[in-house]
Amino acid sequence: MRAGHARRVDIVNLLAPIFLLIALGAVVQRVGLLEEGVVSGLNQLLYWVGLPAAVFYSLAVAPPSEASAGGIAGTMAVGTLIMVAGSWWWARGLGVPGPARGTFTQAAFRGNLSFIGLPLLLSVPGVPTAPAVLALAPMLVLYNALAVTVLVGSQEAVGWRMLRPMLKEIARNPIIGASVVGAAWYTSGWSLGVAAERTLGALSKMTLPLALLAIGAALRTVPHGGNRRWVVAAAVAKTVMSPLVGYGVGRAWGLEPGEMLAVMLCMTCPTAVISYTMVRQMGGDGVLAATTILWSAVLALPMLALVLAWFGG
Repeated sequence: MRAGHARRVDIVNLLAPIFLLIALGAVVQRVGLLEEGVVSGLNQLLYWVGLPAAVFYSLAVAPPSEASAGGIAGTMAVGTLIMVAGSWWWARGLGVPGPARGTFTQAAFRGNLSFIGLPLLLSVPGVPTAPAVLALAPMLVLYNALAVTVLVGSQEAVGWRMLRPMLKEIARNPIIGASVVGAAWYTSGWSLGVAAERTLGALSKMTLPLALLAIGAALRTVPHGGNRRWVVAAAVAKTVMSPLVGYGVGRAWGLEPGEMLAVMLCMTCPTAVISYTMVRQMGGDGVLAATTILWSAVLALPMLALVLAWFGG
């Protein structure tokens, strides 16, 4: 009984700071301390400076690990492809029409790896930090490619026309660039130097809580509504079905416990807030995207607790 109680306390202590910061972000936005323009500027700062710095720093100072980034990334990639196919089929079965079908599919597979996955990977004991963070870069590339594909493909025939926006999104993603540079630094064995390490360390410590505050504020500013059946189905696909698929693929892949924990955390992350922006830019169903983000954030909390209870060290 004591061991079980201690285990529950550990899980609460791991998840509570993350979701309390998200809730605080919603509160401070509600009372006017984070106006919409400020939230937009904060997101830009985090996206272009803070998160890339945190990714590079976590790789540059990570100790050597026997875990494989390839196993983590490969499992997540296969699981994501399965989720794309399954969600597209499910959307058709639910009667989701035209452009909204791409929105539903993106909401069901595109997890918030940058703003929620990264803080989890850097804070949960037992996760092989360097391989897990290295796996984010190919997954962000895949997420962008698949998001453009399903959003364009739900409106017109899939073809070469979608290649340009897809490559543009990938090329200008600063987190992908930071992952590539950080991976090179990690494999080289170079030292950052005291000044650079302290500067990047301070920036990294500032970035992760600010990212969570920004998520909470963003959830307050996006519109909500739409077909509730579609919303719930997409949110369940993202937070329940996605980790189940990831677990099945990971078992088949033969992942080690730490690698499996990293996969399960990432596959359980709620729908990425940036998916709402992409949907609006590409003519999808913005209300469906925004409402799914909110519902998936609510469902992700108990699901992440289950992941930590079952797979945590």
